[in-house]
Amino acid sequence: MTRIPHISLCPIAVDSFACDWSGSLPLQIVDSISVADVSNIVQETTFDILSPMFYSKSEIDRLRSIRYALLRRFECEDSERPLEDEKSADALYRLYLGLKVIRPTAGAFQVLHYDLSQTVPRLPRGSRNNRETIVSDCERLNAIRWKDLEALAKFAPSILESLKTPSSPIAQAIQSLEIGYRADFVNVRHLLWVIGLDALFTSIEWENRGADVAVKRIENFLGRGFEIYPKMESFGFPSLDKLTLGEVLTDVYEFRNNLAHGTWPNKPWARKISRRSADGLDDIYYTTVLSESASSILRGCLKNIFAEEQFVGMFNDKTKMNAYFAQRDLVRKRKAKATAT
Repeated sequence: MTRIPHISLCPIAVDSFACDWSGSLPLQIVDSISVADVSNIVQETTFDILSPMFYSKSEIDRLRSIRYALLRRFECEDSERPLEDEKSADALYRLYLGLKVIRPTAGAFQVLHYDLSQTVPRLPRGSRNNRETIVSDCERLNAIRWKDLEALAKFAPSILESLKTPSSPIAQAIQSLEIGYRADFVNVRHLLWVIGLDALFTSIEWENRGADVAVKRIENFLGRGFEIYPKMESFGFPSLDKLTLGEVLTDVYEFRNNLAHGTWPNKPWARKISRRSADGLDDIYYTTVLSESASSILRGCLKNIFAEEQFVGMFNDKTKMNAYFAQRDLVRKRKAKATAT
């Protein structure tokens, strides 16, 4: 049987103000996967047959404008193609989630599969998420930069391995991050992102659970000085006040507790206006800032974990994770009973 070359690609949103990357691509990510300029093959593809049943005109226009993508190359016999397409979709989705940890951008995950034996690309096989990413206000102008791709290449083996088992703590944390970015309501987003933090830093045993335990462990692991809003690099984005983990983490968990127990916080900060929105049209309340903080802290923790192979193994094993923090005396303690006099 003849083995035919194929590619699968997952479009990524890049910084339109960055320098042209063409001289630096393709960038090898892992094994057969790279970041490449795919504009030639995409521009030759006929997408019109997708309209109007599957894609709107604006979506087709976006497809035609694709330039950069995560790309997997493979060869297979025709009978093997469905399995290879599935392998591509799985690997590219895991890397897409890893890129979401590094820098969240708007848009939905989609993957297109091409048969390179065709002289002119026809309509490719493909699939996509039905719900697009809804980035936070502070991330509205985000686009992927070269250093983000370098970070993805560095973290790729850990990302692929960690997401291989959906039930692992790291995978659950990333799932909470991703689902939070598909939710419209700030309370839902906030709950999901704090659930992601709890998946990493707490467990079901009495001494290893609770907001106090989580706060102390996160502060120890990420540092109280961790900046919620890193320096803005996108053109035209308004500057944001410096805000650190130590200033907001307790409130992040208090807000979670209020929402989880069906009450809205009756505190001055619940009605506090923190800034104007990125488009200058709306007020951003402190509760929204807390939600943005939760996602920023979760992503910061995941990046630290992916940066050290030992942390990947430790956070995916609750026994090892709890032992690590127990050595630092970061466990829940029972109050001593008062003695009768």
